[in-house]
Amino acid sequence: MDLEWPGDICIPERTITVIIGPSRILEEGLNSSSGTMRRYPFLYVCSNYSGVLPNLHRTTFEFSVRRGFTSDQIATIINECDATYLIIEHDPSLYEADTKLIPSVINRLKTFARNEGTVVVYSRYLDRFMRSLLRASGRAYLYADWANVIRNSQLKKQQRRDGPPRRIVSRQVRLDQVNRPEVSQRDLESGLADLVVTED
Repeated sequence: MDLEWPGDICIPERTITVIIGPSRILEEGLNSSSGTMRRYPFLYVCSNYSGVLPNLHRTTFEFSVRRGFTSDQIATIINECDATYLIIEHDPSLYEADTKLIPSVINRLKTFARNEGTVVVYSRYLDRFMRSLLRASGRAYLYADWANVIRNSQLKKQQRRDGPPRRIVSRQVRLDQVNRPEVSQRDLESGLADLVVTED
């Protein structure tokens, strides 16, 4: 069953949906769909610290929580999951030391979504894992200031063109550049690489 969340977010059944933005997006979505969640098994996966869990209404609907402190543990949790909805709060620190497991975890998520249920992966950051997962996802929602994203991309191009890092001269990005079609997907990914999403 597809989930409809506030802000015109649709979580399609049997697919991977990626959400990158402030935690309130996930909190509002989960709290608003508590009626649906009450009818289906729901597993929330996070690591040592969660910015979302304290703000969910546990009295409205019940769900299981599992914590994975390494990328291996996250992969095991995905394999053992028998829930209809698998919600993962991504922790970038799990993949900093060992990036070799990124393809394995993503393949397990794809298999789970294809055979078992619906996957939502939430993160406040766009790191290497999330960029790889974006390519495998069926739907992605990114909340960011696009002018800053494009400006970051332009600064990186300028830095590559000018050689080793010296003083980077900032370029102004006009607002009308934000929606122009000549901004490529690669430029956007490059501009998003170091972006940290801040709470409103």
